[in-house]
Amino acid sequence: MGARRIPAVQAAVEIMKDEGVDTVFGCPGAALLPLYAAMERTGGIAHLSAGHAEGAAHMADGWARTTGKAGVAAVAAGPGAVRLLSGLYAAQQDAVPLVCITGREASAPPAPAVPLRHAGYRPPDLVRLAGAVTKRAERIEDPARIPGAFREAFRIAREGRPGPVLIDVPADLAAVEIACGPVPVAPSAPGAGPALVDGVRPSAPGAVVPLSVPPDPAGARPHWALAELAEVFAARPPADTYVVSGLPEVGAAGGTTRHRVPRRSGPPGWEVPTAIGVRTALDSRGERAAEVVVVVDGHGFPLTAGELAAAAQYEAPFVVVLLDGSEDADPFTDPVKLAEAYGCAGRDVVDPADLRSAVEWARKEAVSTRRPVLVEVRAERAADAYDGLPADPVHTRAYGT
Repeated sequence: MGARRIPAVQAAVEIMKDEGVDTVFGCPGAALLPLYAAMERTGGIAHLSAGHAEGAAHMADGWARTTGKAGVAAVAAGPGAVRLLSGLYAAQQDAVPLVCITGREASAPPAPAVPLRHAGYRPPDLVRLAGAVTKRAERIEDPARIPGAFREAFRIAREGRPGPVLIDVPADLAAVEIACGPVPVAPSAPGAGPALVDGVRPSAPGAVVPLSVPPDPAGARPHWALAELAEVFAARPPADTYVVSGLPEVGAAGGTTRHRVPRRSGPPGWEVPTAIGVRTALDSRGERAAEVVVVVDGHGFPLTAGELAAAAQYEAPFVVVLLDGSEDADPFTDPVKLAEAYGCAGRDVVDPADLRSAVEWARKEAVSTRRPVLVEVRAERAADAYDGLPADPVHTRAYGT
């Protein structure tokens, strides 16, 4: 077949499809319209809109971990696009292959004729900012470069130690027609499949992942809910369970860590959007019976809780177990009402005897509604015992990792 004349970005979409991408996670914007149009013409790639750029990166991260392929996030350049950096850094630290596309409205904005303080809006230089947290960050200057840049991006994201790659594509160049020959066949992705979940390829499908509480030589009391959760999910019929959590005390026993999705140094609140990516990947390959469970503390949850709205909109069900001790609780935020505000259901648990029934209810509710369901677990501990410090607003609202 001879060369075709097609919009440059359509060649990029055909390469994404050839690389096994079936979902792009992103934040819509005018600069991405050529990309959306090309995705619609080509078919086979869905778009899931995130609340903000960091959420989109975490969603693509969860999808990549579950499929073993490079995930794709697309974000319109703007003030909020700098949030993408947190997700890129997390993917870099955990060696997760991502290809991030940033859309820009013009390839060469004119220099302002007035002092900078009076100049019009100019988007942040994401290519420069992302240089330290990606394997490559490239701004497209020639539309003919787009196909090669995308093919290289997927290769670089996968090869060696996997990681994120960023491509900045001005909208005017993306829409330019170029002469494009047949799209070359992509080399098989090393480690394709669910090998990125906890870094271990599963040895047998359909295995239950038990939650366990490792012994603590220091004698610190683990959260009472974890032992109960271990029993709840150990008793379920054989099916896959994916546990998304950054809490060190949430682990899987023995060699069954293959379906745990941890973080080495994730920003607060990464768990919910990552679970959306995991859930989306499972559904796209027909594993709707698999369960996704998020175990998170009360500090980071509010920061990306808004992504529950995206999960509800796109029917991505999972159970969120929020371990919210009284000394950790934010007195100004009700997590259950927050979940309900985003179209999800929730319950709180104060008495340990009620946890099992609440979790079982949440599992059934998630299946029937195809939406996330929250179980807030409030431990019975002294309100003034927060690492030996008073439980004042300075400490209870400290979200740093």
